[in-house]
Amino acid sequence: MKRTSTTLTIASGKGGVGKSVVAVNLAETLTRRGHSVALLDADVGQGACSVLLNEDPPHTVADLVRLDAAPDAVCHETTAGVTLIQSARAPDAFVTEQQATVLHLSLDEMLRTAQRHHDFVLIDTPAGTGGTVRWALDRADLGALVLVGEPTAIADAYRLAKLIWRTDPTFPLGSIVNFAETAEDANSIATRFATITERFVHQAPTHLGWIPFMKAVRTSVQTQTPAVRSVPAVQEAFDALAGVVAEGRHHERQPINTP
Repeated sequence: MKRTSTTLTIASGKGGVGKSVVAVNLAETLTRRGHSVALLDADVGQGACSVLLNEDPPHTVADLVRLDAAPDAVCHETTAGVTLIQSARAPDAFVTEQQATVLHLSLDEMLRTAQRHHDFVLIDTPAGTGGTVRWALDRADLGALVLVGEPTAIADAYRLAKLIWRTDPTFPLGSIVNFAETAEDANSIATRFATITERFVHQAPTHLGWIPFMKAVRTSVQTQTPAVRSVPAVQEAFDALAGVVAEGRHHERQPINTP
């Protein structure tokens, strides 16, 4: 019987908003809830997921491109039971347009492999609106835009949301507020952003959840140990987020085909 898999792309308008921290903690939370989860780090050469998890996958998607590894060998099981797929180690591995095309074909192969064997596939993208971000959104059942309450971050997130919805007005996009002081603070940031997108793009993201601003989260990054393993407040936040994601807030749509 074919497994029904949900693909969630986690994106951000700019770097430094904790997107990869959200990705690894959400992946571990979904796993703890009994789901099989693959985490595809699509940030070529600058991916943070393996570092945040203190894992060293022996093979990457770049090895698949060079025919140095088979798809199964690129899938690395972490100590927490998440299947980690790393794109590349060197930031200059795929610099030309032709190389990027080959990379995306190999990412497609790894994504199909992950979808066959997992309930959820989380794609952690580079920041911004580049080709790999568009590739990841094109393949997602649901997009999650990580927001923080900083004017420049909001502006960059708006540019990404505008690109998504002007290409495909039906795309199911949600927001996750990171570094929030309180639930009220998170709701204020999410509402403010939704008001902006509603006014200019006539669409608003679904507020999926929020993550508290805590010193323990920063410490978890330094110790390369996801905070959901030991910090109750963070566990609670990600458990609520995982519950919303598991409900399947997405629907069928046409692909995003951006130039």
